[in-house]
Amino acid sequence: MRLTYTVFALLTLALNASAEPITWTLSGVTLTGGVTASGSFTFDADAGTACSTTSSPCGTYSSIDITTTAGGGLSAETFLFACGQDVATCTGLKPDSTEVLFLTSNAAIQSGLAGIAFFFTGVGAIPPAGLTDAGGTLDVSNSSLAVGAVQEAICFDAACSQPTNPAVVSTAGSVVATPEPSYMLLLVTCLAGLCLVRFRRRARSSSLQKREPAHL
Repeated sequence: MRLTYTVFALLTLALNASAEPITWTLSGVTLTGGVTASGSFTFDADAGTACSTTSSPCGTYSSIDITTTAGGGLSAETFLFACGQDVATCTGLKPDSTEVLFLTSNAAIQSGLAGIAFFFTGVGAIPPAGLTDAGGTLDVSNSSLAVGAVQEAICFDAACSQPTNPAVVSTAGSVVATPEPSYMLLLVTCLAGLCLVRFRRRARSSSLQKREPAHL
């Protein structure tokens, strides 16, 4: 019984660990015009308004560091800020688990500056879809309406309410996350413990059956 309690305590810790912010890294992201995008960002789906409520905006972005190469009429850029979160005057996209617009500056006036929009799901999805505590790999290749996409463009106005040319869109790539090592270790430990509990119960049951006296 003590072992069972221990296993369930570890399982609780594993679930809590999986709720920590997740770092997502761009992998093989290419866009039209020969542009490539690389870097990473961190997303906490449970901070602020939790994405599990299906609200938008939800969660919080941090440690944003996305770079793009020049191409398609656009200059090489570095994106460090989230529209609607770090730049309150930006209205282009509401940052949540399904989409975000990263900016190069936290200035109140974004006219003429570059922005890069990430859509982590297919068309029509709502939170908590997309970036979740479970990590994984999200397709942003823009290969169909069922997967995500990336678009880099110039902000049309001060609020970056919409993109304007020059603009490029993704042709390949994904964003990849790995759950925290502590979470994985605890999860493996829990699974091993559950197997041990089951094995002991079977062994005990088998032992009791052998001890039963034969019926006359």
